[in-house]
Amino acid sequence: MEQIDDLFEYVSILLIFINACLYIWSYRNFNKSIALKYFSVYLLISFTIILASTIMAKIPMNNLYLSHYYFISQFILLSLFYRSLFLKKQKKLVVYFLFGILFVLAFKYYLKPSLYFKFNILEIFITSFPIIVYSIIHLYNSLSRKGEYMFINSGILIYLTISTLIFILGDYLSGLNNGTISYIWMINKTLYIVYLVLILVEWKKLNLQAKNKS
Repeated sequence: MEQIDDLFEYVSILLIFINACLYIWSYRNFNKSIALKYFSVYLLISFTIILASTIMAKIPMNNLYLSHYYFISQFILLSLFYRSLFLKKQKKLVVYFLFGILFVLAFKYYLKPSLYFKFNILEIFITSFPIIVYSIIHLYNSLSRKGEYMFINSGILIYLTISTLIFILGDYLSGLNNGTISYIWMINKTLYIVYLVLILVEWKKLNLQAKNKS
């Protein structure tokens, strides 16, 4: 099981690295959309944090604090990504969520700095739930107009919904036997790879569209 777990981890790192390179290349060469810019930065930062976290785990070193950078950067950049795709009134919702949640987190860490070195379930929930809401809104918008980045949106909706649920139920899952826990986390890692594959499929679609226009 450990070998399979390592394989999934390395495949994830490779896929997110490839995605980051491809999306940055696309943004620099033929697609200057603000949505693509934010998503490219999101992929690059995610790759950097995941790679650093994996290296630190192998040394081994405490890497729990890196989770804060991952979830907060994901929240900020995917919020900006969806804001660039939303209708005018919906953009305001993103701004409210952004400032409100960042204020809550800053205040929380100010009151209790020790949280910085712990796994924060509240942080995971309040930074992931708005992204799930945004993906549903974007899916709804696509019913009345041509939807953009629909493969990415599907991946976000499926992966973040299930992954967030797994993290929130962490205390309950700790009471299960080790085999069941390993199986559940394997599902989470599999879904992450599916998410990264959907991102790759989206890039292929964007690339074909660019070639057809040229």
